[in-house]
Amino acid sequence: MLMKVTKELLDRAMTEDLKKEIIDMTADMVNIPSPTGEELAMAKYVAQRYEELGLEVQLQEVEPERYNVIARLKGSGGGKSLMLNGHFDTSTTGKENLKELGIGHRPKAVIKDGWMYGLGVSNMKCAFSAYYGTVKLLQEVKPDLKGDVVITGVVGEIEKAPVDEYQGRIYRGGGCGAISLMQHGIVTDMCIDAEPTGLRLQPYNCGFIFARITTKGVAMHTWCKEFGVDAIDKMLVVIEEVKKWGQEFEAKNPHPRMKPRVGIGAIRGGYPFKPSICPSPFCNLYIDIRMLPQQSIIDVKNELKAVIRRLGERYDELADTEVSFYIARPGYEEPEGSEICRVMERAHKEVFGQDVDYPVGYRSAVSSDTMIFHHYGIPSVTYGPGGIQRNGVYSMYDGHHGECLGLDNLIQSCKVYALAAVDICNTPA
Repeated sequence: MLMKVTKELLDRAMTEDLKKEIIDMTADMVNIPSPTGEELAMAKYVAQRYEELGLEVQLQEVEPERYNVIARLKGSGGGKSLMLNGHFDTSTTGKENLKELGIGHRPKAVIKDGWMYGLGVSNMKCAFSAYYGTVKLLQEVKPDLKGDVVITGVVGEIEKAPVDEYQGRIYRGGGCGAISLMQHGIVTDMCIDAEPTGLRLQPYNCGFIFARITTKGVAMHTWCKEFGVDAIDKMLVVIEEVKKWGQEFEAKNPHPRMKPRVGIGAIRGGYPFKPSICPSPFCNLYIDIRMLPQQSIIDVKNELKAVIRRLGERYDELADTEVSFYIARPGYEEPEGSEICRVMERAHKEVFGQDVDYPVGYRSAVSSDTMIFHHYGIPSVTYGPGGIQRNGVYSMYDGHHGECLGLDNLIQSCKVYALAAVDICNTPA
């Protein structure tokens, strides 16, 4: 007869020593810089910590100097398997405008009043200490798991993509590590990803597209600029049209749980090292499109190209404007009432004594490796301790302080993951 694991049992197993170990591990990881493309030290640290727990650990090479980590807590057999996933890379490098960034933007952990600050603490290094605590709890209460718990740490989740002269592994993100996992057969029956949701349950994500729009000009020199064609001036017209299209795109694609979005993220034109090449012979606009799961990538591309084509029909000088996509990921949505959602609802309620919340629509407009896992047939949800600020607001950053993590949320999440693991892994496969 299987042992029943309860919140009370996990509360007793979560000793003060274990809490300190989990918090210290989180601080250790924040103190290891791991921007996209430079995750090796983080991977080695995580692998070592899970080896210390007696797990079967594998390093999977994604490309030179970039490794996923796969740590397996083996079950006795016959049960479903659960993946607990997280990514190593941080949203920024920690080197940007250091004098202006707060403590939560830097790769140095600071603990204050029950909160931890530091680059990656919320998104999402805390996942690996939470999963570490989960394994320790399971090893303590010994529930005789039938299926395997597979903890995966991946490189290259952050929304980056090589474009123009920005090439190489430090720009290769967008889920490249998760794709490598899937392509090499590291699949499970279900997956929980501890992306920062503030302990809300998110079984859906919009897809995302990075698009580049290019206007062309004719270069001259400042002294005879009147004889040129200015690509930057042409782009000003394009920007207004893209903004208008973005509003229409969001309005005409309603969804009860998700919200598509369009944002202009960057613009580059001409040569900064020689502005006397005037006017600029080119200008690039870079936009981010968040689309619903039922929307296809090619349909969105054709829609945007049609917007630009109509603009060229109105203004002859814009007829040679070009549109290209340089990364695209489809979205996904778990059906309401799916097994993985029911498992997480039960586990959350057991620990907190109340129903789990689901995020508002705009929260769907972030990326997560769950999008990739879903398309490889793994029912997946996002549920993580980060993503909520001291004032209770769900947002990426705590004002100018940057990333932060409520340490009580971190500790409680271990219990939720443990209950979910027992539920899933003791369900017959």
